[in-house]
Amino acid sequence: MYRERVLLLLLLVLASHVLWAQQHNFRSWTLEQGLPQSQVTAIEQTEDGFLWLATRDGLSRFDGVNFQTYTKQDGLKSHNIAALYEDSHQRLWIGTRDAGVLLYNGKSFQHLGAAQGLVPEQISSITEDPKGRLWLASDQGIYYLSQDRFLQYTSLPKLTFTALAHLPDGSLWAGTKNNGLYQVRGDKVTHFTTANSALPHNTITALHAGEGGNLWIGTAAGLAGKSPDGKLRKVPLPNNLQGPHITSFISDRHHNLWIGLQRKGLLKYNGKEFTHFTRQNGLRTPRIASLHTDKEGNLWIGTNGYGLQQYKAPWFVHYFNLGDIQEPRVTAISSSTANTLWLGTDEGDLATLKNGELHLQPTPPWPKGTTLYYIGTGQGNEKWVCSSDGAWLLKGGASLHYSTGQGMPSSEVFHCTTDSSGTTWFATANGVAYFKNGTIGQLPGPEVEDEKANCVYRDSRNRLWAGTQAGIYRIKNGRLVTPPTLEAASVKEVGSITEDSKGNLYFACFNQGVLVLTGDSARLFTLADGLPSESVKTLFADRYENLWVATSRNVLKVRLPPLRQRQQLLYRSYASQNGFRGMEVCDHAITQTADGSVWFGTAKGLTQYNPSLDRPNKKPPELLLSNVMLYSKPTDWESLGYHTDSATGLPENLRLPHTQNHLSFDFHAICYSGPEQVRYKYRLAGLEKQWSPETEQSFTTYSNLSPGTYTFELLAQNNDGYWTAEPLTYTFSIVPPIWRREWFVGVLLLIVAGAVLGVVRLRERSLVKMNSLLEMRVHHRTRLLERKNREKEMLLQEIHHRVKNNLQIVISMLNLQARYVDDDASLDVMRAIRSRVRSMSILHERLYRHSDLEEIDLEEYFLEICDSLYASYGVSAERVALEMELPRIKVNIDSAITLGLIVNELVSNTLKYAFPNDEKGLLRIELKQHDEVQYTLTVSDNGRGLPDDFNQIQHQSFGLKLVSSLSKKLGGHIKFYNQDGTKSILYFVLAP
Repeated sequence: MYRERVLLLLLLVLASHVLWAQQHNFRSWTLEQGLPQSQVTAIEQTEDGFLWLATRDGLSRFDGVNFQTYTKQDGLKSHNIAALYEDSHQRLWIGTRDAGVLLYNGKSFQHLGAAQGLVPEQISSITEDPKGRLWLASDQGIYYLSQDRFLQYTSLPKLTFTALAHLPDGSLWAGTKNNGLYQVRGDKVTHFTTANSALPHNTITALHAGEGGNLWIGTAAGLAGKSPDGKLRKVPLPNNLQGPHITSFISDRHHNLWIGLQRKGLLKYNGKEFTHFTRQNGLRTPRIASLHTDKEGNLWIGTNGYGLQQYKAPWFVHYFNLGDIQEPRVTAISSSTANTLWLGTDEGDLATLKNGELHLQPTPPWPKGTTLYYIGTGQGNEKWVCSSDGAWLLKGGASLHYSTGQGMPSSEVFHCTTDSSGTTWFATANGVAYFKNGTIGQLPGPEVEDEKANCVYRDSRNRLWAGTQAGIYRIKNGRLVTPPTLEAASVKEVGSITEDSKGNLYFACFNQGVLVLTGDSARLFTLADGLPSESVKTLFADRYENLWVATSRNVLKVRLPPLRQRQQLLYRSYASQNGFRGMEVCDHAITQTADGSVWFGTAKGLTQYNPSLDRPNKKPPELLLSNVMLYSKPTDWESLGYHTDSATGLPENLRLPHTQNHLSFDFHAICYSGPEQVRYKYRLAGLEKQWSPETEQSFTTYSNLSPGTYTFELLAQNNDGYWTAEPLTYTFSIVPPIWRREWFVGVLLLIVAGAVLGVVRLRERSLVKMNSLLEMRVHHRTRLLERKNREKEMLLQEIHHRVKNNLQIVISMLNLQARYVDDDASLDVMRAIRSRVRSMSILHERLYRHSDLEEIDLEEYFLEICDSLYASYGVSAERVALEMELPRIKVNIDSAITLGLIVNELVSNTLKYAFPNDEKGLLRIELKQHDEVQYTLTVSDNGRGLPDDFNQIQHQSFGLKLVSSLSKKLGGHIKFYNQDGTKSILYFVLAP
């Protein structure tokens, strides 16, 4: 044991300081990928999203995947291009070294030279002033464009100028090849050289207008700057870069200045310090010729002899070498409060990283080849190293080893944690063990003791958890128990546990997903919830409310607030395409240092994530429709007679015959940050309403299209999930066959309409003749019916007349008989019979006199009955007044006779008994209609009223019995009331 302590002390004292290089995310394109030449002298991104590259063998247009090269065959005057610039009118200006300047308007190239006033042929710089005027730097002075002609700027001498810049104050700055720097402001010209200013060299290689009126000046021997006060100052560069030759400048959207060096790589200046990039950092060459930043924020680097490079995803920095160890597999990683990072590999290498310096331990205490699984913190400054050869306790200058010989259940110790009492718990291949008071003990398992444990974890409430092959357990009272909350989860192979700032726990369940325990509720997030992969290996909750999820394919940064509040998975995915080049993250190999950086131990080394530099790409892709084909074959549209757009090559106003209805579309979205991650959605309006599922395929085909007008609509998503706001559209038509053309259908309709009209006319003539004949027949039949109807009416009138005469004979006979009757009672009977017969006679007389033989006007009928009764009983209207209130209704003969007899009896009783001794009074007859069939007839007077023995009289009186019988005939009944006289109310029904 003493020997091991001495060895560890020597290890720490002799730990070597290893120089290591940070690897950044650079991607390269050379001739093998389609670049026409390896020297990229200028880069410019135009408004349509294309990246234009100037080389010494032509001009190339790049869309992130493919290069399209333009040469003399396409209209270029020279292949040797030095400068590119897009003006405010979206025109691309191309400066050459031996043929002046060319203008590309999106369709063709136009050469501008001596005919337009431009004498020099070597153009080195092109700019535009705040007023929109174009300026050229040439080997014969400065020129500017005025009304389609170039004029020489006479305020400056006729020298070889190399660079131009315009500042917001209106000043023009021009750098020369050997004569320093000129400033023109109004009419004042100032000349700066090494003799009268802080210029490092009189050869000005690049100028850049910075923010706030600053000017950056690149020379053949260093960097200078002009502050807003107009003074030049020399800018000191890193010590290892004294007097470098500067070739180019560019500013990114994060306010960093990038400086390209002729032979010494690339510099980034953030306003405080410089960062130097060389081959060791991922550059293919230190020979930088040009720089440019695209709309997505990526840096493009044109090199001298090594093609094109792109710098993206600056938030990831990689360490692929530990001294002489190439691409080590970093299997263990841990951070301490002293901001020291501990690293362990699968070959037993141990190192520490502090303040950017890596210290590799030359002779660690464990055997070479031991896999280090985890580095944990014990009490004080103790470090536990879990390995394939047991657990090692590094304490001070000594090391203690605990394996199966010391009571450890297995020599494979994967993970450990120390609780509040100082007890250290271990996850081993044969269960959970603990170290307390220098002794190793094993924890009994819930089923079998040798169950593999992958991790142990102590949460913020001092609860101990164990993730095993069989699931999740709590360590309570020296045993493993299954929490009731997690019994229904049924998860297996739990490899990692972490906790967020709110006390929620997260469990990595390999091939099942992520289990979230919030209070007493648990939920498993799977593919169905939006998790891109269920092969979850390691979890880590950082201090910025992110949950890092390492899967077998990538690393996810999941936002925790939406996950907690809405159970929603919102994440960014990191893989090799967007900067995470470490491949697979090792188990438990994620940690965070005090500066906020998140570190990953991977299969290719160590990767650092800087959250302050991570910004999503919110620029949607630029969409292009690259080809339209018939029957999935390349189509020469011009040979088919269609006019094509010179810029895109697509047919304009495409109208296809119905036999050519099989179309294919090739499309592309420009996304320089992650072209491999672009996704598309499309639909054919006029055929489809729903968008297609998301796809990475950049083509589609529609076959057997029916005649009609269609619009192909396309959307694209960039590498960070942002979709284009408006779809790209392309409209075309399938022309119907001749028998479905509008004009043909119109002519056919005219013919059919003419034929139909002719048939209709003939039919009309026939119908007119038939109608005339029918009218004659109807008129004849109508006259016959009218004659018969008149005969019928005359017959009916004659019948009523004869009935009336017969009744009059009966009345006369009754009158004769009454003369020989001396008994008053018999005389009253005779008089009653006579009045009843007279009421029927009156009805037949009315039918005889009127033309309407079917219905009787009741008011007139009742009035004649009353007049007859008044005359019969010798009662005048002055003594007994008569009031009638009847609606204007008519009834049939049977109902009229019945009602007439009832009225006759009731009025007779009133005239006979109501007003004795010639008393005066009032007789009232009222008829009310309650609905379509129900009526009430009221006969009332204000006479002496009903006698006391009325009920007996009612049963003996023939007249009252007759009234009751007649009431039933009408479907009703009659009631008598003694109220200030007599009131008789008949309730009856008249059928419609």
